[in-house]
Amino acid sequence: MRIFNAIENCLQEIPFALGEKGRQRWLEEVKVSNRPGQEPSGPEDVGYVIFGKERKHCILTKTNPKQKGILLRINTRGAYTRGSCGKIALKGGNAKLLVAGRWAAGHAGSLGNGPDELWHIEGPSVFDVIISGGEYKGFGHHYLIVTRRFEVVVIKEHELCQLITVDERPDVTDVVRQYIDEFSEDVKDSLATADKLDSLEAMPEASEARHFVSKWDGDIASWIRNFEIAIPASMADEIPGVSGIESGTLIPGDKSLVALRIGPGGGRRYGYEIIQQEGTKVIARKEHDRTAESILATIQSENWKVAWIEYKDGDPTAHCLADAGGIHRRWPGGEFLDSEEWDGVEVAVPSLEEFERNFFK
Repeated sequence: MRIFNAIENCLQEIPFALGEKGRQRWLEEVKVSNRPGQEPSGPEDVGYVIFGKERKHCILTKTNPKQKGILLRINTRGAYTRGSCGKIALKGGNAKLLVAGRWAAGHAGSLGNGPDELWHIEGPSVFDVIISGGEYKGFGHHYLIVTRRFEVVVIKEHELCQLITVDERPDVTDVVRQYIDEFSEDVKDSLATADKLDSLEAMPEASEARHFVSKWDGDIASWIRNFEIAIPASMADEIPGVSGIESGTLIPGDKSLVALRIGPGGGRRYGYEIIQQEGTKVIARKEHDRTAESILATIQSENWKVAWIEYKDGDPTAHCLADAGGIHRRWPGGEFLDSEEWDGVEVAVPSLEEFERNFFK
């Protein structure tokens, strides 16, 4: 067997110790046998012997053919955040806790603590793991999944949802499906969405659609990923028509997309106001410093449009209109429109009268 450090995502150097010494702590040394013929050659060649009654201890030996699977170290110590603790819970699978240590923060160990454990995994398994430090520091709750081939994946819930829906790791999805009752509603929804995608036999032949994105802003796929929306593998090369998003994943359909930045950006002196928004359905939105926003929307009508006014110090600096013909702006006192074309679409400039009709009725 091999011995693997799940959180650090690498082979575990041997010998090693779990936890630490001190109040409210426990240091558990995992030593290597030095008897002739029993010493493992490295972390990819290990077996183990457990001994002790009230508290178990572990000695590593060379590989034992009777012991199958993988040895897995799970350490819940991430970063110090007062009161943040670690936790490990087996939710499903053929796994056995061998030995454990405990770490803690603060002289008395009262500022945070958690387990540091060594497990023997003999089949596909799922753990809930909380790594100390909190979500905002990149730690917090993770799923730990061991596949049938004993690959180890430690992943946050939203990342797992996207991995499932884009079919990035079928081996991970298989384990999720096996223990689906142990997962959150969002993960269950992602699996349902993946099944829906699998059932769309005509998906590669979904309707071709003309998407609208400024030629200065990159392609539509870049915009979609910037909104942290997953793109199914079958749509990776070219995005056809879409119907919207489900479980954070793009779903095929017959609608075009428009990716649009609204507002001037800048400091507190600047602002904007959306006047009209017709024939579109926003599926994702990002706000930028309250002076601008980016939207991704499906187009519901050929005569779609979005109109807004940009301000500085409360005074209008530009009237703006986005439609199928481009992005059009008129500056104060201007007699002409400044029109920007969509990528791959010939610009069509409306008359001043048509333009002003969106702002002055």
